[in-house]
Amino acid sequence: MKYVLTIFITAVIVLAAATIYFKGFPTFPKYPATPVATESSAVSTATPETTTKATIKAGGILVFKAYTVDVPSDWQYSKEGAPSGDIQLDKLTLTKGAYKITIYQAATGGAPCLYPGDPDVEGPSSRFTSFVELTTQTGDKLRRGEVSGSTGFTVCEKQGTNGYGQPTSFGHISIQVPAGGATPAMILEIDSILSSLKKI
Repeated sequence: MKYVLTIFITAVIVLAAATIYFKGFPTFPKYPATPVATESSAVSTATPETTTKATIKAGGILVFKAYTVDVPSDWQYSKEGAPSGDIQLDKLTLTKGAYKITIYQAATGGAPCLYPGDPDVEGPSSRFTSFVELTTQTGDKLRRGEVSGSTGFTVCEKQGTNGYGQPTSFGHISIQVPAGGATPAMILEIDSILSSLKKI
């Protein structure tokens, strides 16, 4: 009887050793030391809201190009035009509170735009104390220029090798901001709108 028991124990040990050798040690599920919250509000998976935009078409009179511009839904816009007859004009006005962007196409004069470091030129010109460079969807190089102490900006466009000037190929572009100055968030919105300009 003791041989049978010895043989049985040996067989169990050999079987266990063979199982471990071929399959490895058994694994047991690991549980975290602290419970995980199952409430959906425990981890925010919400994505930030994206502002919808409307694509507005305007312009295309005289020497100016027709264009589109993307306008956020919280901006208002109005169009004014007299595309034929003695007076031809196309005016797009975008507003949000005290902020206003005007793109104006009409038979008006132009002027070079001068920035820090640029020499004076003969004749009328516009000199700005600072600027931000922007590129439109059709690759046009713009500068949003500011005059110290003003409550707005004027946009000029690179005109070949002759530097920057106004009006742009989209028309005269002016930006009005509140007397206290523009907030950084609003400047980003304005620059985004200007960068969305696209000739068609």
